[in-house]
Formats: sequence, structure tokens, C-alpha cells
Amino acid sequence: MRKKSTRKIRVYLPFILIFAGFGIIEFRLFQLQIIEHEKYRSFVQQEQIRVISISPERGVIYDRNLKPVAVNVNSFSIYASPVRVSNPEAIAGRLASILGKEDKNFVLSSLKKDKIFVWIARKISIEDKEKIEKLKLEGLGFIEEKKRFYPERELMSHVLGWVGIDNQGLAGVEYYYEKELQGKKGKILLKRDALGHFIPFSQTILEKVIPGKKLVLTIDSKIQSIVEQEISLALSVTGAKSAEAIFMNPSTGEILALVNKPDYDPNHWWDYSSYERRNRAIQFIYEPGSTFKVITSAALLEEGLISPEDRIYCNPYLRFGDHTITDWKEFDRWMNFTEIIYNSSDVGIIKAAQRMKKDTFYKYIINFGFGKKTGIDLPGEAKGLVKSPGKWYLTDFPCISIGQGIGVTPLQMVVALSAAINGGNLLRPFVVKSILSSRGQIIQERHPYLIRKVISEKTSRILRDILAYVVREGTGKKSEIKGYPVGGKTGTAQIPSPDGKGYIQGKYIASFMGFAPVGNPKIAGIVVIKEPAGVYWGGEVAAPVFGRILSRILPLLGVLPEKELWVKR
Repeated sequence: MRKKSTRKIRVYLPFILIFAGFGIIEFRLFQLQIIEHEKYRSFVQQEQIRVISISPERGVIYDRNLKPVAVNVNSFSIYASPVRVSNPEAIAGRLASILGKEDKNFVLSSLKKDKIFVWIARKISIEDKEKIEKLKLEGLGFIEEKKRFYPERELMSHVLGWVGIDNQGLAGVEYYYEKELQGKKGKILLKRDALGHFIPFSQTILEKVIPGKKLVLTIDSKIQSIVEQEISLALSVTGAKSAEAIFMNPSTGEILALVNKPDYDPNHWWDYSSYERRNRAIQFIYEPGSTFKVITSAALLEEGLISPEDRIYCNPYLRFGDHTITDWKEFDRWMNFTEIIYNSSDVGIIKAAQRMKKDTFYKYIINFGFGKKTGIDLPGEAKGLVKSPGKWYLTDFPCISIGQGIGVTPLQMVVALSAAINGGNLLRPFVVKSILSSRGQIIQERHPYLIRKVISEKTSRILRDILAYVVREGTGKKSEIKGYPVGGKTGTAQIPSPDGKGYIQGKYIASFMGFAPVGNPKIAGIVVIKEPAGVYWGGEVAAPVFGRILSRILPLLGVLPEKELWVKR
């Protein structure tokens, strides 16, 4: 009986095991297909589908004559699916031989990640892409992207700025107008086959890419190029540490050229020092020296405290407490106010300034825009350093009247000069003339913006005449241009010691700011040369540079030479 029962078990056992196996399989299928269906469907979709964010084409930037100065060019970004890479060490080595040996560790760590998508290198050249394609490496792919390119290299680099790897603005107008230039990102869906390869032509647009808006600058590439050439030459000749220059339309506030030397190539901005990349024309704070006498003169003339013919005795020196102020050369004679300015007499201008109350003088300093940002559409502008009268010591009033003990930027000086000679209108400077749609239609156009009226037309006219004498008869003679009446003012300033005690011995800043033509100014500008070796006087170092620049710029502006009727005062 027991033998028969054992025989039955042996006969039915295989069938029982088979049915049990089918039962387990059925249960597992039920679990996978019904209970865990959504989980695995999502997993499969993640393996087969990838959503990629696509950056929009950044808006092109043009100069005022619609010459492209910041454009987009084709480039390729390489990605990998690490889960499909069997030998990351070998692939990393082969990629590094093309991308650069220093990239090997980054590539290797990326290939070892437990991900289905990683970036390997962004925006590589077409040549490098073709080299990598020939290697036929597993798990790699390419996505075409746009790369920012600056065709003029260093030209107007401090105006343009630069962008990061994702085309985000990091400096200059690229940063200031990021919202307008960037556009809106799009999204595409890519599908993979059973082997994990992206299926060609399987892209599905999820969100449409919206291109960025375009910018038209006030900068004129031809004028910018001239200024850069002359400033570079000046650095070479003088052996100076650096130089800045700004030229603008004094009647509108449009910046025609803005130059810093040394400069940088925004295509490779990371190869340059922070000093070279710094927009010193709007950030460098310095004591202006005698160029500030234009502001002191404007205040005196507007208040009716002096006239061009008023005579003042210019002593060999003035003493304020234990502080002695002398002239750059000993005059020791009577001079009228015009002579005081064109001879740049510190003693004369200080004695004239003493006719003002210090609060009155301070009012004009502030009204001309010092101690505040001008509001230019560029990032990082400095506001300068201006002490209120309540904090002035005995020597501050006389020193400030000759451009010492006050901190300004080159931009503030040329904006103030423009107000002094354009009829008294302080204008906001700007570098973007208009904003265009991606199709080139004008969306927004910038117009002159009056901040405030600082002096009368009459005072402005008198100032123009006095500053014309500076060039014709005085310290600014080396800025003179045949056939063009030029006005301006020289400046030679010491550099304050970092510890706040006195000045650095033997270190100077030479500058010249001016305008032309005198009767109806079409351009105003400033040249600032920091720490020239050897001769350091503004009239000797900066004035000739200014003159050469204007002699080349004025014909481009359509200003014809004229015959001057000159009557000496």
C-alpha cells in the first residue's frame, strides 16, 4: 500500500511542480503587469525617453552702424550615457587626447556616474567633433548648440562684456541686458531604441524656443577703433600702467567710444586678469587734479562771483594751517580769470573759490553728478568719493577746488564736462541706442535723458570760450588741431597713498578732457593715463593723445574745418 502511494507521488510530482511554477510565473506576471505596472512603465520611459533643455539663440549686438559685434556661431556639445559605457578609462583617455589632457579626470568621473545622461564637453569646435566621431566610441552623442562669438576680438570688450558656458551674460551689456538678450529656453523630447541609442528624427518639441532680442549700441566701431589705437600707442610711448578714454556726444549722452587699456578678448575672457577685465573707465576712482577746475569755474561764473576779466594776484604760495599750496610754476603776478584757467594756476583758482561759501560749492559738485552714479547702462559703476561740508577740514575746500581730496571716475568727468559746455544740461550717458525684436523691428529706442539743469546757457558759453584759450594759449596747446577750434583742460594729479596718509612719491595721473568745435560741440572726451614713466604732466602726456584722436574723429562726424576769428583777451 505504501509502495503504491509512493509511486503516485512520483507520478504526479512533476505535474505539481510544473503547475506550481506556472502559478509563480502567473503571479509574477500579474504583479508586474497589474500591481507594479505604473512603476515599470515609468522606468522604461525614463530609459527610452530623455527631455533636453535647449537654450535660445542669444540676441545679436550691433554697433551704431549695424555692424555685428557679438554674434552666435555653431558649436557642438558632447554627452554620454554612462550606463552604456563599458570601459570608461579607455574612453576618457581617448577623449582627453582631443579635448585636452587636463579634462581626463573630469571625463572619467562623468563616465563613471550612475546616470543615463551627462555632459562631457560643452561647445567644442566642429574640428574636434569630427575627430571624436571618427573614434566611434560607445555611449557618446552630440547636440548642436550656439556659441557666443565676438568677431572684433578686443574692440569695445569692456562695453560688450562676456557670457558663461550657458550663454548667460556675466559682464558689460551682456550682463546688463541679460533679460532682453537671453530669450526663452525650449524643451525637446528624444527617444531611444532597445539598445539605448537615440532614434534619429525622433525629436518632439515640448516648449518652443524664443530667440533673444537684439541690441544696437551707441558705440561707433570706427571711432572706437581709432581711440583704442591711439590709447595703445600712448601706453607704449609713455610706459604707463594703464589708460582710459571716453568720447561722447555732449548734446545727447550717447557714448561713442569707451576704452580701457590693457583690455581683453571676450572670446577667451578667462585667460585675463581681473584688472584687465575691469571696466576702469566707469569704476576707477581717482583725484582729477586740475581738470576739476572746470567745475569750480562753472560754480563761480554761475553765481556771478567772477568774470573772465577779473584780475587776481597769484602769490608764489598759499598757506592753510601747516599745509602749503604752491603752483606748478611760480607766477607771482596779476592774472585775469581766463589766464588763471589757461595757465592752470592753483593759487589763482583757490583765491577765486574763496569767494564762495562752502555749501554753495558743494551744491554745484553734487549737481554736476559727483558722489553719485551717472546711471549709465553698464554694470559695476562707481559713485566716487565726495565728503559733505560738515566733514571738511581747513584744507579740504581749497584742495577740492583744484581737484584734490575728491574721488571721481573718468565717466563722471566727461559727463560733467558735457553739461558745462552743452548749455548746462546734465545728461544721463548710455551705450545702448535701441532694442530690436529677433526679426529686427524696433521695440524700444533710447532718447536723451535730462537729469537736471546745472548752469545757464550764458555761463556755458563763457566756459567754452575760456577752455578754448587753454588749448590756444595755455597748458593744453598740444591738443590743438589745425582748422578745428578745440577747448579743454589739462590735469596732473598725485595718487593717494593706500594708508590714507599723503601721496605716493613719484606716481601721477595725467589727463586731458576737451571738446570740439568750440562754438557748437559735437564731441566731448577724456583721456586718463595712469602712472606714466618719465614726463607726467597732463599737457605733455594726455593732451597730444586727445588731439590725435579728435583730428581723426571729427571728419568721421562730418565736422568740417573752419577759419577761426581769434581775439586774445
